[in-house]
Parts: sequence; C-alpha cells; structure tokens
Amino acid sequence: MPARPASRRSARRAAARAAERAARARPAGPRARAATRIRWLPLGSAVLWWAALAVLLGFTAVNLGGKITWYLAVDQFGYLTFAHDLLHGHVFHHWPPLDALVGRVPPRVDILAQSYVAVGNRAYCRYSPGFPILLAAWLRLFGDDGAHYLNPSIFVALLVLLLAFARRIFRSRWRALAAVALVTLFPTYIHLWAITPTRDLSAHLAAFLGLYLLLPGGRHRTAAGAALGFAVTIRPDAVLYLVPGGFVLGLEWLRAGARWRRAASTVGAAALGMLLGLAPLLAYNWMTSGNPLRPTQAMEVERFFEKPGAAAPAPPPAGGPRVGYPPPGWHGGTVEAVQGGGLRLSNLPSTLPGNVGLLRSAYGDLMLAVAIWGVLVALVQRRALFVVAVPYVLVGLFFFSCWSRPDGRYLSGVFCMLPMLIVEGTLGTLDLVRRLARRRLVAGARGLAFGGACLLLLGAVLIRVPGVQAALPTLAWLIPSVTAAALFAAAVRPDRRVAAVAAPVLAAALTVVAVSRAQASLRIRGGFQRPEMLRARATFARAVEPGAVVITTEDVGRPAENIEYYSGIAWALYFTDLTRWGVGVREAAERFARARMKPYLLIPPTQPDRARMLEDLGHAFLVERVADIPPGQAMDYFVAAPFHRGVRMELYRLTLRE
Repeated sequence: MPARPASRRSARRAAARAAERAARARPAGPRARAATRIRWLPLGSAVLWWAALAVLLGFTAVNLGGKITWYLAVDQFGYLTFAHDLLHGHVFHHWPPLDALVGRVPPRVDILAQSYVAVGNRAYCRYSPGFPILLAAWLRLFGDDGAHYLNPSIFVALLVLLLAFARRIFRSRWRALAAVALVTLFPTYIHLWAITPTRDLSAHLAAFLGLYLLLPGGRHRTAAGAALGFAVTIRPDAVLYLVPGGFVLGLEWLRAGARWRRAASTVGAAALGMLLGLAPLLAYNWMTSGNPLRPTQAMEVERFFEKPGAAAPAPPPAGGPRVGYPPPGWHGGTVEAVQGGGLRLSNLPSTLPGNVGLLRSAYGDLMLAVAIWGVLVALVQRRALFVVAVPYVLVGLFFFSCWSRPDGRYLSGVFCMLPMLIVEGTLGTLDLVRRLARRRLVAGARGLAFGGACLLLLGAVLIRVPGVQAALPTLAWLIPSVTAAALFAAAVRPDRRVAAVAAPVLAAALTVVAVSRAQASLRIRGGFQRPEMLRARATFARAVEPGAVVITTEDVGRPAENIEYYSGIAWALYFTDLTRWGVGVREAAERFARARMKPYLLIPPTQPDRARMLEDLGHAFLVERVADIPPGQAMDYFVAAPFHRGVRMELYRLTLRE
C-alpha cells in the first residue's frame, strides 16, 4: 500500500526547518551579525537600567535607614499622638494635667506644645487627619518601634512614582532615571523629611499619584481625584496641586477636540473621587469645629490680609548667659491663647527672596537657568510637562512665600518638579535640534546645538557654585559636560538621535555619583534612635516618680514632647505653655500637686530667673535637686538639639509643704 502523501502545511514546515538548519550551519555575514547586535541592544539597555535603578534605590534606602532620628519635635509628636488616639478608637485627646487647670486656662487654648487645641474639656489635634490615619495603620502593622520607618518607605515610594511619572512624560526610561537621581543629588535636603515622621512626603506622594493618573494615557479619573483629595486631607495646602491637575484635564480636552460632553464626564468622575479623598478631612472638621469646610488650622489663614504680628524676641547678647537659643521656629508662641496667623500676604516681600535664595543655594544659577530653558523647550514639544510643572512651581513659590519665614520643607513639591525641567532643558534640547533638522532647518539646528554647548561650558566655568560639601559642585560640571558633548555631536549630525546615547550616559553617570555619595555616608547614623530612646526611658523612670509633670524649657531642644511620648510615666510642658495660659510656675505646680501629680523642673543652670523662680517655689514647696546632669548625659533625659552637643541640666523635685 503506497504511503500517504504529506500535506502542503507539513511540507512547508519541513522546508522551514531545513532552511533554519542551513542558516545555522553557514557562518553569519556582516549584516546578520549587525542585526543580531541590534536585537540584543534593547535587552542589554533594559538590564543596565534595572540594575542602575535597583542600586540607586537600594543605597538610598539603606542610607536613610541609618539616619532615621527618633527625636520628636512639635509636628512629629502631634502626628504620633493623634495616630495613637485613632488606634484607641477616639478622635479627641485626654491630657490629665489639663484637668488640674480647669477654670484657670482660657476656654480655647493651645496645649501639648501647640500640637493640640483644648476647647473646654475636649482637645483635638490642629493637624489634618490624613497622615495620622496612615501612621495609625502603619502602627497597627509594625508597632510603635516601626513608626519611624514609615517615612523612609514613603520617600522610596515617592522616588518610584516620580520615575513612573517622568517616564510617562518623557517616554524614556533613562531620562526618568536621570530626573530621579537628580532629586536625590541636589542639596535640597528633601531627605530630611524622610528620616522623621512628618506629613510632607506623604502629601506629595498622594498628589503625584493623582497627577500621574490624570496624565495623557491614564483612564482612572475617579482614582486620580481620590488621590488628590487625600493629599489635601494629609496637608490642606496640597490643594495647590489642583492647579496643574486642572491644566492637565484642559490639555486633554483640547486634544480631544474640545468635546463638552467628554469634559463633563471626566470632571464629574474626578470630582467624585476627590470627594471620597476629602471625606476624612470633612468629617474631622465637622467634629472639631462644626463646619466641614473650616480646617483645624484655619487660624493660620484668618489674617491673610493683615499686617505681620509682633516680631520674634531677639536672642540675648553673645556675652550673656546662653543655653542654646534655637531659631524662632523652635519656640512656642505666647501672644494669644491659640497661636496662628502664620500665612500673611504681607510676608511676601521678605519671604519670597529667602525662598529664591533657597532655590539658588540648592541648584545654583546655572541649573536654574537650564530649568528655565527647559520650560521653553517643554512648551514647544512636551506640553504635559509644561502644564504640570510650571503652574505648580509658580503658584507654590508664591503661596509658600506668604509664610513668616522661608523654609525648604514647604518647597518639597517644587524640588520634585525642577529636576524634570532640568532634564528637559538638557536632553530635551537634543530633541529640539533633531526636530529642526527634520524640518530642513539644518542651519538653525546646528546653531542651536553649537551655541547651547558653548553657553553651558561657559556657564560651568564662570558661574560660581554655592557650597562645597554637597553634590552641587559635581553636578555643576557633570551635567554641562555631558550635555555639551552631546550638543557638539548633534551640531555635526543634527538629524541623528544623539539623545538616545546621551540619556543613558547622563543617567548612568548621575547614578554612579548618587550611589558613591550614599555609600560614603553609610557610617553616619542618627544620634537619637531606638537604643538612645530605651536608655533615656530607663534613666527617666529611675529619676522621676510615676505621675510626674515635668516643666522644662525649649531653649535646650524639645524635651517635653519626648518625655510625654516615650517615658511612659510622665507628662511634660514648657514655660511658654504656662505663659500662654497665663499661669505662673508656682501656681501650676501647686495645682498639679493637689491633683496628686508630682511636679518637677528640668532646667539648665543658665535658665533666666532661675534663682528667683527657685526662691519663689521654696515658699510652698520643698525644692530638692535630684539630678545634676552633665552635658554628656543630657540626651538620657531627652535633651537634644542640633544647635548644641549637650548642655548641663538640673532636675528638681517639688514636694508640697503641708
């Protein structure tokens, strides 16, 4: 019986296999080898990019972990206290020392180092509930000792989100990596808010998530609105992000042909999501003030159009007794029962130059000029970057310059935007050169490339770079050098995609600099971490009796917040609190003692009016010095500050005479 003939499909498959075996057998020609190399190039680039990203994020995270500080200032103490209140199922806070002062303090007054406001017998945190909600969830998962690892995790998450954000903007993974590396390299000190539990980075993380979901290509409008709304719940001034968010929606509307029906559905979805994100803030406002639209920090904006308040007291002369005398921000206000009015339009002439000075010291004049050029380049070829970065930078710089003093902390969102504009001003110029060449404007393309390269090199040589310790001097020659070399190459062949080579080179170089600097500082650790906290807790437990109320001073740091939160056996307050309440030290101590609390004084020997105060207390109390604390042991009593390396302290126990 004859064999069954093979089908045409089987014959084609057999022929294809034979041809493949023959191709493998004969040596590959030049074209075949070139095609193989081109096929492997994207894979090699991807492997290198992922390796650079992993090393950058890994070293950044490890470096932050060693520098975490457990020492609490006003804000951190307020957030942690609020988070613990939420964990225990209540919004309002009970502070026992206030019970001893009922009827003596104003009906509405700041307590707990101005982190809480007491109204009658109720006290609520003056900060918005967003970050305490995140912190409470984190505490539930990782416990009290894990609280200080929340913000480092948020910072790394913010870097990853900025990477995704920049990648969608630039459509280039290497440019996105360069922008993220610049965020970590420029001496903006944004990382300081990653090593302590503050709300700033979480607000920017939520806001950038909302903007990322709004960018062209995103379809999650409700989720974007929820993220932006929750950013406002974390920090009310995050409402500024609605400005670029609105411009992004407007840009999409124009690209879609200005269809009103589509715009209405998009805005409606975003508004619904925003209402969901704002729900915790609105509920909290309603519980505390009776008005969901009146935030708990409304006292800061109520006098926006008034003149500045009284100036901060000047420090004592250099020859006089000194404790440390921290900057004015470390001192609580005493003018009014509830302090506020920090945001005033009249602050603009003095604070705006200070904020511009912060930008100049962080980026240098050359990099700021490159960022401004990047604005123009983005306007021509990358409108999404323009409508996101430029409105926020301008509005944010104006708004935060209405505060009483310049502060880089408030400019964190600006610090996240400017690196993308710098990348656009450098690598984006290469795109613009090629764009001109493709439109047959070769002379203009070469002139732009050659002129830009010369200007960058001249700027790197002639413009003075502020500071010598941070990475700015390195960046001031590295970025212009790589960009100028690429521009010279583009001047020779303006039709080639020079940016495809320049972007990986610049991103890899910046990553190497960032990793090397992080590695060099790995040995530096925070001065007050878990071991120091445990030692101070044990020392304080031996030094004071349970139920102690410690009266101390802000001139030596922030001991009250740390005693209150960490000691577990004592409450604490400052002399400025008593001044704000209109209560003298002797009267407060008597009231605490009659309420079966144990009053103590923790003061330095150079405390102003120390002798008079101790003499006055001696009429009603047995004043006993229970500890003479040398400067090297001050941290064991929760006394620490960046403006001194330790200060001698004295601990007095006040026992009421019968």
